[in-house]
Amino acid sequence: MNKQELIEKLREHGAWCTECHDINGKKDRYVKAAKVRELLDQLDEPQKVKVPECVAGYIVWCHSEGLTLWEVFKTIRGMPEKVWEWLKDEEHQAIFSKAYTDGYEVEEEPKWKIINDQKYCLTSIEAGYGNSLHWAFDSTKKKPILFDNEETAMYTAYITGGTVEKV
Repeated sequence: MNKQELIEKLREHGAWCTECHDINGKKDRYVKAAKVRELLDQLDEPQKVKVPECVAGYIVWCHSEGLTLWEVFKTIRGMPEKVWEWLKDEEHQAIFSKAYTDGYEVEEEPKWKIINDQKYCLTSIEAGYGNSLHWAFDSTKKKPILFDNEETAMYTAYITGGTVEKV
């Protein structure tokens, strides 16, 4: 139940007072309602959890198919491998449940860049003739090459003589 639904329920059950009350020498017929509203304003909205991009995409797909949370956990048909691997962790199952019902934010996937001794970033790498590679480290505002996979970044750093740095 969200905050607005709670307000409606309180109205249905007579929590909104219509009788007069004397407060500090002043008549106020909505004192109870004001107090209830004050308390409701202190009510925290559910915190959104963070999930990986692949999980967020799967949640979107499940909602578009009209699947309940029970149906999602009951079957693994069509579940992408990355999502399945992530859901094997019991803590992730609880996070998934909360994300599915209360909403979520997409967790940014970590990225890596390669820098050299002068702190210049690797900005280009290309294959040359034969087995040669050509790369460039640049100190200007050119965008560095960002790697999604730390292992690939480390291999490339080894080849280019740089070091890996998490972005």
